[in-house]
Amino acid sequence: MYVTEGEILLVDLGRQKTAYEEFSPYYRRFLGGRGVNQYFLLKEMPYDTPPLDPSNPLAVGAGLLCGTPAPGASRVSVDSKNLFTGGIGSANVGGDFGYSMRSAGVTNMIFYGRAKELCYLVVDDGEVRFRAAGDLKLKTVSETENMIKEIEGDDFHVMCIGPAGENLVYGACVIVDGARSASRCGLGAVFGSKNLKAIVVRGTKELIAKDADKFEKACKKCVEVLDSDEFNKRRKKFGVYCYDAPWGIETPYRNFSGQVPPLERKKALMPEEFYKFKVDEKSCKWCPIGCWSLHRVGDSADSLIVEALQGNTIHNFGAKLDMDRPEDILRAHYLCNEYGLDEDVTSNVIAWAIDCCEKGLLASEKDYPKLVWGDAHTVHDLIEDIAYRKGFGDLLAEGCKRASEKIGRSASDMCVHVNGNDLFECLWLSVAWALGVSVSPRGGTHTRGGVIEERLRGAPAETLMKLFGVPSIEEPSSYINKERLVVYMERLNATLDCLGICMFTHSSRLSMLLPDHYSMLVSAALDQDFSAEDLLLIGERVHTLERSYNILHVGWGRCNDMPPQTFMSKPLDGRYRLDREKYDLLLDRYYDHHCWDSNGRPKKGALEALELDEVVEMFKQRGLTLS
Repeated sequence: MYVTEGEILLVDLGRQKTAYEEFSPYYRRFLGGRGVNQYFLLKEMPYDTPPLDPSNPLAVGAGLLCGTPAPGASRVSVDSKNLFTGGIGSANVGGDFGYSMRSAGVTNMIFYGRAKELCYLVVDDGEVRFRAAGDLKLKTVSETENMIKEIEGDDFHVMCIGPAGENLVYGACVIVDGARSASRCGLGAVFGSKNLKAIVVRGTKELIAKDADKFEKACKKCVEVLDSDEFNKRRKKFGVYCYDAPWGIETPYRNFSGQVPPLERKKALMPEEFYKFKVDEKSCKWCPIGCWSLHRVGDSADSLIVEALQGNTIHNFGAKLDMDRPEDILRAHYLCNEYGLDEDVTSNVIAWAIDCCEKGLLASEKDYPKLVWGDAHTVHDLIEDIAYRKGFGDLLAEGCKRASEKIGRSASDMCVHVNGNDLFECLWLSVAWALGVSVSPRGGTHTRGGVIEERLRGAPAETLMKLFGVPSIEEPSSYINKERLVVYMERLNATLDCLGICMFTHSSRLSMLLPDHYSMLVSAALDQDFSAEDLLLIGERVHTLERSYNILHVGWGRCNDMPPQTFMSKPLDGRYRLDREKYDLLLDRYYDHHCWDSNGRPKKGALEALELDEVVEMFKQRGLTLS
């Protein structure tokens, strides 16, 4: 089976009926994965309906190169309406689910309606069946996966939700292969709203490139580049959390207080301290990096195997909540995986609650516990309470923005979010990072266009001119040309999500894979000429689909592209802050690069140049003018 072959599975959950649509008409425009998902959602998502309404579709799409030996090609996109913003909800996840899905002959799955009772869907080499899942009600992720594999077999791969998703917790995520998380946007709750506990896949078909020899050589070249990179060598040893230190001067310490954590805290949370607990590692299918670390915490009688520790985890629990023991942080990460919770959102709303308690905003409420920084035991209890919406956890289950609206007074001042989505990222020091996070279509995340300038500085001027159109990279605090870096990264990451390739194959480093490498892979896989420019154009098309979705559904505009006031009014260490006037000018230049108007709306000519004429018609039908 060639990579351009396969079918899109259409699932009516209410009637438990399925149908197929050919995939081949879509790959030239959207490649696969996230691109095809977004196109279906934009066409079929009804306006003015809540995210948890049964009429909202849910899309799961494996990237075009999933199922092949392309390095890092294991990624699956999960897309629907965003619980936090009301706009596009989108997440991307690794593991082996995507490989198995493509090997089963399925490229994308589009779910409609709501099952009458809790169920899971099985896709077995293209054969589809529904299973009642009453026995899985409120089971944790590991319990769910183990019970499903006892029924279906160990060679199936499982995408599922935990109790948080069933309880419609806003921070609920979707977990693949027991530990890989499709987080942000509340997509686990969308699964729960549809009574969909899990999707289970097995595939045995071989996915082959049309020019097999050329593809093999391209894969080998890419692996050589990744194997020789010094950062990757460190990542192979430690896992995702492999940095020289947990943080520099900038952290979300104590709910983005602007204070610098004590040096002792930093020393206690160095990568080497977590490495003491590492016992093994895994890799997603065909990935040469192997960042999937396994740590053991607890004594032999009560030990836990904690999988897939992230760099975010140390910021979320070590800095934001001021916890200083690696084993407590590992346990918090484990609990989030087990309950199906996005740890970025979960840690943020807990930090908000501690901040409110410290400032006396919760003191008069008898049902609120006394919260203090660094109390790991209480944090672990609150994670469970949020997942099951127990007591105080029920308030925290909808994120800090909604919780602060219920508390009132000045509680909203302690809530750091972008368009309602709880924030993980710090935005004081790096202008490109701040812009990339703030304009993210899914609401305040770095995985769309976030760029760390220091990883690009010092590269040859020829390379910088080719990629960004600039001869050098200015210091992180400079506003010069930073919009060029963000637009490039938005296009590249959109392309990779459509191909199913992990962004860790570039990690914003020019010593790793570049667009020309991805072009080699795609051209050989399709036996068609796909230049780097062709791929980035598709990335721009997909990014514009998401922007259009947000405008059409929730009226997204310039005000939605601003960073939280915290990073302008509360200086880091009394010294660093974003400049509102300079940021406004930067935003103008960013819009110009996308061919959007001054309010961030795509121009008619830009949509037509991207072959999105149907989107032009959607704007017309909504009565929205395009310049």
